Amino acid sequence: MFSSIRGRLWLTYAFLIGIVLAIVAATLVLFLIRNPYETRMAAQRLKLISTVVFQRAETISGLGLDRIQRAAERVDASYNVRVLVIDRSGEILVDSQAAAPGQVPAVDLLIERGNLALPYFRDNRGMLWLYTLRTLDDGNLLVLAAPRPRPPIVSIMRDEFFRPFVQAGLIALLLALLLAFWMAGWVSAPLRRIAGAARQVANGQAVQIPLEGPVEAQVLARAFNEMAESVQASQRAQRDFVANVSHELKTPLTSIQGFSQAIMEGVAATPDAIGQAAQIIYIETGRMLRMVMDLLDLARFDSGIARLDKAAVDLNRLLAQVVERLDPQARRRQVELVTEIEALPAIDGDLDRLAQVFTNLLDNAIKHTPEGGRVGVKAAKKNGWVEITVADSGGGIPAEEIPRIFERFYHIDKSRQGGAERGTGLGLAIAREIILAHAGTIQVQSEIGRGSNFVVNLPITPLRQA
Repeated sequence: MFSSIRGRLWLTYAFLIGIVLAIVAATLVLFLIRNPYETRMAAQRLKLISTVVFQRAETISGLGLDRIQRAAERVDASYNVRVLVIDRSGEILVDSQAAAPGQVPAVDLLIERGNLALPYFRDNRGMLWLYTLRTLDDGNLLVLAAPRPRPPIVSIMRDEFFRPFVQAGLIALLLALLLAFWMAGWVSAPLRRIAGAARQVANGQAVQIPLEGPVEAQVLARAFNEMAESVQASQRAQRDFVANVSHELKTPLTSIQGFSQAIMEGVAATPDAIGQAAQIIYIETGRMLRMVMDLLDLARFDSGIARLDKAAVDLNRLLAQVVERLDPQARRRQVELVTEIEALPAIDGDLDRLAQVFTNLLDNAIKHTPEGGRVGVKAAKKNGWVEITVADSGGGIPAEEIPRIFERFYHIDKSRQGGAERGTGLGLAIAREIILAHAGTIQVQSEIGRGSNFVVNLPITPLRQA
């Protein structure tokens, strides 16, 4: 029962209420022991008697001590209170219980304690007396005293404490348990919703949890919603990945199957036909091999095991080599290839991986630029970064396509279904992973009819020591 949050909250509330009731009970018991009901009643009775006696006190102040003594004894016999007359020196002039008077405290102490709610004194026998006093016209003190009751603690507990305390305790405990039950439900309800939503997500259902309950539960629900969105996005990416791989493999496999079947059945009988079929098979298998290698690269980056052989990289030399390697391709397509590269500092990076990035960007720019167009490579140092821009004058990228440009298997030109120039759709995705692994950024800026700019920023970091 107490393994759940609700049970533990209930037990906690019951425990706290028990502690509070115990503290209150101890305080009440201490109060009643020091100031029990009988004592308060005796003090009230003494106060009422003193009101009557003090009204007649002035009439006897001029009498002799013998007559005052007899009057005091009559008051004692009538009301069961001790009557004393004490002078300022502390001498007892009159005592209605002269047979066993005991000593009383000094007059100053009596006067000082007379201001208490329940004034008392202790005589030399240890007996406690409640008292009240008044100063007579002749300066003497008239004191009325009554023994302070000392009822047993069991009687106090039974008569004054047990029943009201038990009643109040039961009511408080009941209210506390009801409050604990409601509070436990308020706290645990969001957690139960999260548990149910987790089972739904495990079954592949899309679910969002309302942000309700305590702040901590709302934080947990918000984190769960973010996790659920991430899981759903991952599942969508996985489904898209399988669909895209299947689609990308279907075209080359269909070509390979068709042309190999033509060779086997003798449809491609002439040497030229056989050579053409073999060439297509070779191109498509090469494309499949590149796709597999690209997928392995992405898998390594995703798992964090991609190895970067970092060393000092001369970016000027690297970019010059990439441009030189792709210049023949640009000439064949009648595309002007221009460079504007400043003197750049060496950076810490993987030479082959960075060459792969810039080769891919420049190759894509040339492919998507029409005859007579222009492709430019620009590089400069800016605020601790090296900014490299590959710009083309092609048709541009639609605004709605830009957020997806670095997705895997994403093709802007969907009309190009095959052929040697059709890429795997993984080049930009790999380029982004490589740049991120170098703590850099890659962005695209494009406008329909005005071309595209791919901007790579790489940090200038201290070079590794050989």
